[in-house]
Amino acid sequence: MAISSSNKQSYAGLPFSGISDHEEKTSQWISSKYLVVLFSFFLLLVYVTTVIENVLPDPIKEWHIHKTDANTFSEVSARKYLKEILGNEPRVSGTHYHLLKTQDLLELVDRIARFANQPVHTDWQYVDGDYWLAFSSPHVNAYQNLSNIIAVLEGESGFNPDGTTGTSILVNCHYDSVPFAIGASDNGVFCAVMAETLSKLSRRKYKLKHNIIFLFNGAEESVLLGSHGFLSHPWSKGVISVINLDSAGMNGKPNVFQVTDPRVLEIYKKTNLRPTAQGMGEFLFSTGIIPSDTDFRIWRDFGNITGIDIAFIKWGNVYHTRNDKPELIQDGVIQNTGNMLLNLVREVADCRELVVKEPASTVVYYDYLGLFLVTYTKSVALQVDVIVGLLGLLSVGYFLWLFGFRWSSVRELLWSGAGRVLCALAGLVSVAVFTTFMIVATKQMRYLSEHWIVVPFYWVPYLVASVVTAHAFDTWRSGKTSLNRSIRTSQAMAATRLLIALALLVLCSAPSLANVRYLITAPLLVLSIASIITMTGVRYGRLNALQHLFLEILLNIPATMLTFSLATRFNSLLIPIMGRSAADYPDNVIAAANTLVAVLAASTVSGIELLFSRKRLWTVLGAISIASFVIMLIPFSPYRGENTIQRHYWFHTQITSYDVNSQPIESISGVLIAKLDVYNVQSALTAIKDSDLYLKNQSDLSRNDSQVMQKDGQHNPKLLIKDSDLKMINEECNQFLYCNMPMYRPRFEKMIKESLFVKMGPPAQFTHSLQLANRSCVEEVCSLSFVMNGPAHNGITIWPRQNVNITSWSFSSPLKETLTLQERPVYTIIHSTATYTEFFKPLEFSLNLNVPLSLQSGEVLDISHHAHKIYNPDHFTEEYIQLLEVMPEYFNIATFLTFRSNYVF
Repeated sequence: MAISSSNKQSYAGLPFSGISDHEEKTSQWISSKYLVVLFSFFLLLVYVTTVIENVLPDPIKEWHIHKTDANTFSEVSARKYLKEILGNEPRVSGTHYHLLKTQDLLELVDRIARFANQPVHTDWQYVDGDYWLAFSSPHVNAYQNLSNIIAVLEGESGFNPDGTTGTSILVNCHYDSVPFAIGASDNGVFCAVMAETLSKLSRRKYKLKHNIIFLFNGAEESVLLGSHGFLSHPWSKGVISVINLDSAGMNGKPNVFQVTDPRVLEIYKKTNLRPTAQGMGEFLFSTGIIPSDTDFRIWRDFGNITGIDIAFIKWGNVYHTRNDKPELIQDGVIQNTGNMLLNLVREVADCRELVVKEPASTVVYYDYLGLFLVTYTKSVALQVDVIVGLLGLLSVGYFLWLFGFRWSSVRELLWSGAGRVLCALAGLVSVAVFTTFMIVATKQMRYLSEHWIVVPFYWVPYLVASVVTAHAFDTWRSGKTSLNRSIRTSQAMAATRLLIALALLVLCSAPSLANVRYLITAPLLVLSIASIITMTGVRYGRLNALQHLFLEILLNIPATMLTFSLATRFNSLLIPIMGRSAADYPDNVIAAANTLVAVLAASTVSGIELLFSRKRLWTVLGAISIASFVIMLIPFSPYRGENTIQRHYWFHTQITSYDVNSQPIESISGVLIAKLDVYNVQSALTAIKDSDLYLKNQSDLSRNDSQVMQKDGQHNPKLLIKDSDLKMINEECNQFLYCNMPMYRPRFEKMIKESLFVKMGPPAQFTHSLQLANRSCVEEVCSLSFVMNGPAHNGITIWPRQNVNITSWSFSSPLKETLTLQERPVYTIIHSTATYTEFFKPLEFSLNLNVPLSLQSGEVLDISHHAHKIYNPDHFTEEYIQLLEVMPEYFNIATFLTFRSNYVF
């Protein structure tokens, strides 16, 4: 039933408008076709935001710097250091090439020391040790013969008589790399920047107040060993602060993402003209959303050393792949990084306040488009957040005061708030529906190569559904009030601020969220201030619809650009992780993340859609939806372009089980293709079945094992793969520890499930053994001593039988379990000989057990030895090479040669 204008709720003194476009003046609405222009404008705004953030300085050449200039960094000089540090092969700890590059790195810092104006002391540290790594998959890290290269630029604090350092600032990078990656960005760039920083600061005429320790650690990729080893060096005793440098990507600007000493962050803020820092990173790390770690954990947990953690995060697709190479590092990246580090280290090393040790703490911090950095303590954060929340509520009160503070206006505001919630829910449902459709009908992870695809995949469905719902809801409510479009728009925006303010005030009750609440506080502050101007203009300025739109967009642009900045950074970090997460439905993760950010971004202008006419609205939104839907249907490969590859971890392995007399009772060999993303196992299986190695039917059995192939003048057996040679690993995981497959790291357990095992001959043999050296029992206490021989990298899992308990062991690490399987605790030790030697020293360890007398004559322990060679392409067998050769070019295969030996004692 139609409602007459006399029955509508009216706000005294306010202009009347009907419920249709025809009843309003044309100046009171904007044609819906201009929604396309508005959408295009916001896309342009995203581009402008990224351009502002990514501005880099021009590289400075060394010959443009006077030889006595200690304050100007040269990218050209740093690139020379980078080339010298990297070489042309991966520098995997424990390999011969790693040893050669360690020698080259020592010569590099010694050369800098020889030409220095200030004393520079260098050392090649060798160290053994072990510790408990409390990671998501906790375990013991044990290391032998670990190498670190250390250079100390002596400051006024100097050295103590016992050889320890006075107060010192630690700057840390790692020069080792993962297998089959040169590691230009992770972490060669920072090591080169450190070398150039050392070179420049050593030219100073006067000493800085504190020593500066430049630690080039040799085993970070082997789970943070180098940093732990350094803590036993005498030079570590005087460290008062750390600047940790690492990478999860390439190019762009390095981000501060962990802080334990706000004083160092303040110096970073003062010395860096274009700071890049987001406290959200600490939340992502602490919650495990980012499945990796840095040496910062070691400084914090074992050294009680505070400071800041800095890393590259963009271009995450090249992280830990063959594409992490120096030629892809863009001009200006190293110059910007060097400018930041040189200024930061110089000022930190001259700061007297750091002598006073303060407990580890963090603050709220975030940059705005890389233009400036906002920091405040957590206690201040609570005050700021509450004040901004109340300011948001006051802006809502101002709306009610302007347009009539009566129950009818409050009721309409609440209805508008319900409409805003309904719009968001409609958007969420739309994204959920389209995401489910794309998972079922198309390919996942198509955004891996082109991040912009998240816009038509997730942002457009959210926005279109929200706008449709907003207009449908407004059609209903506008029939019950006499408010024109501008007032209804202001009402909708006030309702949005009401919801945001209430959400912020509720979150203030959660102290753990103090360093992420700025994601809401900062936009709400801008919206609240801007609303005072826009509402006043609407009430007294009698703005037309176009003027109102321009004013809302212009005043809220700072908040909108902040949310766009967060969106691009979040996607730069999170999207590449999906390519190594082993998740079955990575699209759900990206859809959820982008929808949340879309909600935040849309809230900065939520309500302006009501300024547009409903005439032909469905045509415009339909056209946008169809364009997005067409893009959704295109089966893009996730691995387009040379810089986006599919990650693979392959274990060429032999798995042998022994009886109590150390006699083999079962053995199997082949290649384990671990699951790193939703497609990599299936991609490998398809490549095998499409190759001439695969026996497709019974008639192919005539190509038997005696078939040979010609290569390099020699006859080699042809690898033939039958269906019976292909097995998916799943059921074994409930019965056997780590699915009875090779275990490189405990966290790899999730990658073993649903992996593919290809039966074939074993890898080339190398020394590996675990022997019981001694066993003795006194009453119910038994002591067992073992000797392990193996390559540079090994894993040991100890699994006591039922009613048998390990009470102590010879490791200095606390006795803690990694996991529990079949109600039996599992203890895991990851062992590395981190510097190559011709003969690797055996690992000797002992266990003390509580064993009931009735069980002492039987088996009390299951121990597995996992022996790994993790970068030895020269040792690949001919069969394995044949398998590699039939794989697509976009595969990035990291090979591990592994022997798993299962013993019972």
